[in-house]
Amino acid sequence: MNDLERLTALGLHPGEWHGQSDVFPHPAPSASLRDRYRGCLVGGAIGDALGSPVESWPRSAVRRSYAKGLRDFQPGRGWSSGAKGTVTDDTQLTIETAEWLINAGERPPCGQDMGLRVAEWGRVGRGIGRATRQAPWNYEMGMPWWEAGVASAGNGAAMRAAPFGLRFAGQPDALRYAAALGSVTTHRDATAVTSAIVQAAAVNHCLVRSSEELAADDLLATLVAALEGLDAPQLELRSAQERRSLPQRIEEVHDFLGRPIDEAFDHFFNGAFVLETTPIVLWLFLTYADDPEEALVAAVMGGRDADTTAAMLGNLIGALHGEDALPDRWRGENLEDYDRLVDLADRLYALRWEQTDSPGRGPRSGCRCPS
Repeated sequence: MNDLERLTALGLHPGEWHGQSDVFPHPAPSASLRDRYRGCLVGGAIGDALGSPVESWPRSAVRRSYAKGLRDFQPGRGWSSGAKGTVTDDTQLTIETAEWLINAGERPPCGQDMGLRVAEWGRVGRGIGRATRQAPWNYEMGMPWWEAGVASAGNGAAMRAAPFGLRFAGQPDALRYAAALGSVTTHRDATAVTSAIVQAAAVNHCLVRSSEELAADDLLATLVAALEGLDAPQLELRSAQERRSLPQRIEEVHDFLGRPIDEAFDHFFNGAFVLETTPIVLWLFLTYADDPEEALVAAVMGGRDADTTAAMLGNLIGALHGEDALPDRWRGENLEDYDRLVDLADRLYALRWEQTDSPGRGPRSGCRCPS
């Protein structure tokens, strides 16, 4: 079987998208677009680093400790310990995903190559979530990439999905296929896969719109349309005795716009379950789209899965505004892997818009699938 057949056998093949072409608008290459590519990856890492020291904290505890807002990088504590500006698995797996796509060049990405990357990363990964940790163990036990992913609807697939929106901007079929293939290597669950497609489609949307042009109805309809023809099962919510699908949760975001932030956090519950993470990220984005700094501060002040919420939000904010709109104190030498993220963003831009072969650097370049 080839990769497409593997996905089809798992019931996770995204198929062809037959929606309106303007739902996936096509960006135009420019210096501004290149800056948005950089902003997307750097913004995600900023959110990760800003939120990781308060990950799993109750909202009340974050507010007691940071009454004026958590506005500066803090050293990590306990298992998340590290210097200020240290990133965790959100950024590390985003980097792996970006390198995977770059190494594929003009060829379709390869499932086994991503599986090998996950296995190698699992030995040194930082702050790995429970579901994501299982996949590297499965690879170590000899399971193939299409079986090693776990049946989890956690946010570990969506948190690393931004590179799909960059590499395949304006190309909905390729975006959906790559997001599905890249997600299955850790999360073999329909809702997790569709959440990665939603995040990648949101990045694509932000690359084209300006903050003045951004409209809630337009964005939310785009993301629901991005899931056309895909399996979107209803799952039990932790915060209520109700069942919802991902498209339904996306549609709920509109009803909470303009409400106090505590109501939004209480309703969507910003945890690691993707039916929580995706809608609260979209609510925060639409509420604070004009102010990148306040957006990320609001995300991390919610505690719970603060780093992933802020990382996914940072991807969108950065793609909308560009890197230059992000505060200087959160960039450059203050942020772990900053130079690497900028380089990867530039390579993804070149691969998409300059039609250049951008091989990866170092011993891990090139696909390692059997010929």
